[in-house]
Amino acid sequence: DLNGVNPLVCIGGAGFAWACAGALWFFTTYLGVLFASHPLDTDLYFVQRLAQVFRNVVMGLSSLASGFFGVVGIGIFLLGIRVAYGVVTGELDPTPIKKSKSEEIVLPDVWGLMMGKKPNRRGSRGLSGDDNPFGL
Repeated sequence: DLNGVNPLVCIGGAGFAWACAGALWFFTTYLGVLFASHPLDTDLYFVQRLAQVFRNVVMGLSSLASGFFGVVGIGIFLLGIRVAYGVVTGELDPTPIKKSKSEEIVLPDVWGLMMGKKPNRRGSRGLSGDDNPFGL
């Protein structure tokens, strides 16, 4: 259901994803030049191999992230185009869908649960609530 999706938000998100992809691509290029211009000068074989593994992992992750953001940007851009087409043809409505109070999701008080402040808890095991720092 694409009702309530604003096509300008999608296209803006695609632009942001492409900007991140471009920045990561320049970062990957910079790292490649940096690693090529600063070889490790050591005679220890395991240190040479560890340095090569580290360089390969860093280059691989940065180029993977760059490609990931680029592909996500393409997908969000195409979604924005599809939603814009639906809005122009009258098939979709870009106004946000209002939810009633009964449909809202109420999240539990996780901090209270972690601190032992459970609802409907009986007793405090002989200690007053203020004297026990652990909430037991």
